[in-house]
Amino acid sequence: MIILSTKRRRILISRLIFDFINKVEAKLARLHCESRSIDGLDVFYHSNTKHFSNDKPVLVLLHGFSADKYVWNRFAKRFSSQYHLIIPDLKGHGQTAYSPTDDYSVPSQCRMLLALLKQLNITRFSIVGNSMGGMMAAKLFDEMPGRIDKAVLIDPAGAKSPFAQNMIDSNINPFEHNNEQDFFNFYDLIMAKPPFVPRFILRALAWEFINKREQYTHMFTQFFNLRDFYSRNYQFDYSQSMLIWGLNDKLLPVDDFIHWKMMLNTNTHIYEDLGHMPMVEDVKRVSKDILEFLNKQ
Repeated sequence: MIILSTKRRRILISRLIFDFINKVEAKLARLHCESRSIDGLDVFYHSNTKHFSNDKPVLVLLHGFSADKYVWNRFAKRFSSQYHLIIPDLKGHGQTAYSPTDDYSVPSQCRMLLALLKQLNITRFSIVGNSMGGMMAAKLFDEMPGRIDKAVLIDPAGAKSPFAQNMIDSNINPFEHNNEQDFFNFYDLIMAKPPFVPRFILRALAWEFINKREQYTHMFTQFFNLRDFYSRNYQFDYSQSMLIWGLNDKLLPVDDFIHWKMMLNTNTHIYEDLGHMPMVEDVKRVSKDILEFLNKQ
């Protein structure tokens, strides 16, 4: 018989409450959870349909590093009526399992996503990605622009900038937490206007980050790799993209925004009052702007 400490029980209960809220919000957005086996890995994803027909275009939503499919719940609700949605848990995130022997670089994550889309018989799609997901979107439209109708990059990672070089040289990993305060400091970095989350749930999330420290260290090293990043003089030959940036982003500097703007030379939308996750911080405003862009002929 396993006896849990009072603290451990509280953390587990808090996590269960958070999971329940996420599932309710997913249901309100008309999303259901599915999974497909990709090279022996069960990849979980949310969708608002079981069959992808031609009656609606497909929209792929990609979360950032250490997030999961649930981060898109409230955003997805505003797109469900017009799009068939695919919202995966990327490798090592959410319900998609982590393995210390797997590859968590952006090219590997893209290959997994493309294999999932192939199983679902999806050939054309639009894509919205935040942070690591934004870098994945750029990688995809750079390599196969003919398959992607439109793409939205929200505070994307992947700029081969002095900031990124310093992060690597100094061995800095903002996702590596040793105690609760490390997590709370990180939480202050990622959003300028975070939605309300009770303190007891944040403490449970902090405990989860601490327990995944080795996992996130391994994954971050493979993801945050200058080999896969884009230099400042790189030019994307793709006009159907939109770059979104929250100027209060404390995780990635404004210089990275300028870097991406020069590479893309396309539509740009700036939110001066928002941070690294604008689509979570102001769902109504950001989803409206993205929907207008996606629907524009």
